[in-house]
Formats: sequence, structure tokens, C-alpha cells
Amino acid sequence: MTRIARMIAVVGAGITMSAALVSAPAHAASSITITHQVTKPGQLRHEVNIHLPMNQEDAAGYIWNGAQIRVTCFGDDWADDMLPDVPEPGFSGSYVAYKGRPAPGQPGELKVLVAAADGVRLKIVNLYERGYRNPLNEDLLPSDDDEIYCKAKWIDADGATLSATSNTATGDFT
Repeated sequence: MTRIARMIAVVGAGITMSAALVSAPAHAASSITITHQVTKPGQLRHEVNIHLPMNQEDAAGYIWNGAQIRVTCFGDDWADDMLPDVPEPGFSGSYVAYKGRPAPGQPGELKVLVAAADGVRLKIVNLYERGYRNPLNEDLLPSDDDEIYCKAKWIDADGATLSATSNTATGDFT
């Protein structure tokens, strides 16, 4: 090989390596939003919606690699109290963890992480019987409105976290 041919080969290899190093990286989750509402048709309907914006491929990758969203709901009083059975009936720990299975859920599927076109989505919906003993009735005095909010914590497979607090839903949830 001539000296000029070697120099061209070295320069070409350098350009190829540089191009590989500047290729587009995966987009890390950088924000999280959570909203929730309580509606009163026949039963009390408690709905929590969580969204982490990113592209669908990155969302699927996070879910496949074990990311999770932990959700806890509270009564908003002078001393906030964690609500048992919310967001899941039978729940009594410090949070409920939602994951893939291990694959992402299908669009519209509840209680599993979904890789949507606009990022990771989680929707939780539960129905509670009306009455003084339901877990959404967090203020026992009939004259007091109930105030409920939820917190979400995203944890990816590397341990990176994002947290958000929802709006407060207020009303008579008996």
C-alpha cells in the first residue's frame, strides 16, 4: 500500500468513527405529569393518568428494561394521610408499582405501562362503592369536603427517578 493510500484509509476510518460517536442517543425521560379525578355516577370513579413524553421506541426500551411508576394517594389535610385501598383496592403498603409485563401494554390498556406514540403512559381506573366507609371519603365529618391527591415516581432500570404530584380532587366522596 502506498503512503497516500494509507493516509486516505486512516482519515476515512477516523471520519467513520467520529460519525458513530455523534449518532443520536436515546432520549432520557426528562419530565413526568400526573392528573387525576373523582367522578360520581353510580359509584365513585377514581382515575389517575401519568405521562412521560419521549418517542415510542425509547418508551418501549424503558419498559422492556424494567422501568416502573410508583403511585401513592393521600388525603390533603393538616397532616396528609396515605389512603389505604387507593389507587388499588386491597393496597396497604407505601406505594403501588406499575410496570410492563415485561412487554409494554397495548394502547388503552389499564394498570400497565404503555409505549404510546408520545411516550410512556399509565392509566389507572377504579370504582368504589359510595358511602362513609369507602377509602375516598378521607374526611369523616359530613360537613367537610374530601381532598385527594396522588404522587407518581418514575424509576428507570438504572435507578434514575422523576417525581410529580397531581392536582387535588375536592368534593363529597361519600
